[in-house]
Formats: sequence, structure tokens, C-alpha cells
Amino acid sequence: MSIFFSVATGGFYASELREDYDVAGTWPADAVEIDDAVTEGDLRAAICRGDAIAFFEGKFTFTPAPAPPFAPIATAYLDSVRVIREQVLNRLAGIGMAALLAADTMTAQAVASARQALLDITVVPDVMGATDLDSLKAAVKSAYAAIIAAAPPVIREAFDPAAI
Repeated sequence: MSIFFSVATGGFYASELREDYDVAGTWPADAVEIDDAVTEGDLRAAICRGDAIAFFEGKFTFTPAPAPPFAPIATAYLDSVRVIREQVLNRLAGIGMAALLAADTMTAQAVASARQALLDITVVPDVMGATDLDSLKAAVKSAYAAIIAAAPPVIREAFDPAAI
């Protein structure tokens, strides 16, 4: 059984069915028989990766797909950070309210500082300057750790150090 591949359609065609394709007028003009040099698996892997496939001078060539743009990746990651931030902000609100009711102004001020730092975590310079996902994660983790380190012990209870 021979398998053919069409670059134009990105499809595989079984040679046993060629007559049916011809009758239907759907056999691609650029269909090329797959040989041992490039297997069906190679072509399928290239398709899955998003590579551009060409057939030139009797050979298949694969051009790697460009890397996805960073902005949507960063947005998705920062959205997950915002979810965690919202949980911590809710815990801080409870601690801050208890501090205000107890007239503990030092704790209330520390809560306000931690709250503002958390609100700013997605716009600190290192986060804004990140150019890839690894550096973005490192910048957010560093900022989060700094917020925890600056907080008094009673406020640290609101944070899960492993959350980010």
C-alpha cells in the first residue's frame, strides 16, 4: 500500500483509493508518494508542530513554525496570578478589618502596604520587562516573595508561598 501526501491540502491519500478520487475529481495534482526518506510519521509530526511543509526538487522540506507571540502567553499567566492575588486580598481584608476593630494601626498599615504591593505585582518593572514565560514567572515569584518577606508574621498567614 502506497501513501501519497499533498502539500496543498495537507492530506494523506491511499493509492488503493486513487481511482475513486479520480472519478470524483478530488485527487490532488501535487500528490507525492511518500518514500523511506520521509515517512508518514515525519509528515504527521511536522503537521502537529505547525511546521510549513514544501516539496521541492524531489524532497520534502520542513520549516519550523514561528514561536507563538509572548503577549497572549503573558496575559494568560498574569490572569492566573490575578486569581491568586484576589484570594490573598480577601484574606488581607479580613486581617485588616480585625486590626481596625482592635485599633491595631500598625497591623492595619502593614495590611494596606501588602495590599498595594499585591495590586502592583503585575506591573512592577521586572514583570513588565519580562520577555519570555520563564523570566515572567521568576519576576512574579520574586515580587511575591518580597511582599511576604516585608509583611509582619500575622499578615504572612494570608499568603501561600507556594501559590505562585
